[in-house]
Amino acid sequence: MPNSVLPLPFHLSHAADAADGGIAIAVAELIAAQQAASLDPAWLTADRFPPRQRDRALCSAVLEAAPEVVHIHGLWRSPTRIAHSLAASGLPLVIAPHGMLDPGALAISRRKKQLVWHLWERRALQAARCLHALCPAEAAAIRALIPRAPIAVIPNGVALPDSAPSATLPPPPWAQAIPAGEPVLLFLGRFHRKKGLDPLMQAWQVASASAARSGWWLALVGYGDDAALARQVTAAQARGELPRLRVFGPVFGAEKAAALTAAAGFVLPSFSEGLPMAALEAMAHRLPCLLSAACNLPEAFAIRAALPAEPEPLALATALQQLFALSPAERVAMGAAGQSHVAAHYSWPRVAVQTRDLYQWILGGGERPAFVELG
Repeated sequence: MPNSVLPLPFHLSHAADAADGGIAIAVAELIAAQQAASLDPAWLTADRFPPRQRDRALCSAVLEAAPEVVHIHGLWRSPTRIAHSLAASGLPLVIAPHGMLDPGALAISRRKKQLVWHLWERRALQAARCLHALCPAEAAAIRALIPRAPIAVIPNGVALPDSAPSATLPPPPWAQAIPAGEPVLLFLGRFHRKKGLDPLMQAWQVASASAARSGWWLALVGYGDDAALARQVTAAQARGELPRLRVFGPVFGAEKAAALTAAAGFVLPSFSEGLPMAALEAMAHRLPCLLSAACNLPEAFAIRAALPAEPEPLALATALQQLFALSPAERVAMGAAGQSHVAAHYSWPRVAVQTRDLYQWILGGGERPAFVELG
């Protein structure tokens, strides 16, 4: 394929909404960036088809579209169940696990995943022309399981907010629940145990006196648990626990921008991640962050854009107290460092160019990109 010819990528994932968590957000923003880079991507989601007919219908739809390259996002569901069939038909595949092969992720529903791994998942990954890791740590986790595969290390991107926040942003979700002007530590994302929410709430209880003295609140903003977390917090607060903590439903678009703009800090003490979009967005919004090592952003600690916050109650309580003790100037400096780092390394235009170069290489259009590691 000549370098002058732009490839036509075809993205394949489970869903385009919250049912696929951060993957849906990442794919949507990647497609927008590829369009801005003069690519013409398409996107098909498996949830468009009835479950009983899904695999066959999905496979037929992809083959009928006759794409040049198929970029599959996420594991364990229909897109990778049909991957070997797609590859056998001659379609070049790129598969992005999005952190789903990290040891912490594999530990969740371990027996079921071991069965699926032997039934189809390993064969799907082996059939790909290249695997797509979001960071070096994920590449190492993939390499341990699929030693010989080429792996492209291309991060998620993130859009920087306007330098002057729009006056048209709505109020944050906590506008009626937390006094104006008091600092809010924000958790934003899916309410799942891998995100470290249980140790975070235990740590918040330990540090509650410090939070009260310094005026901090904790806002948990997210989705995906049928309000189980809200009920858990309500029960704890009825016992006099978890003061200055509030739970809110999901926010998107301008409402999400409002939450990030109004917050004074961000926390994500995950047990397992690929490369969390929420953490990158928080850094882009100049928020000092509390992150676990599993967030795969070690450079955030090196440049002091984040404080370590491992998912263990006492360690997390110490991290919270460190945040509370920071002066406003120190928090501003952390936020500025994070935003500068995101702007330099996680811009969507840069990511779009890297994916374009990856597709061209797979299709025979030039030398192997420097970000592709051979097995």
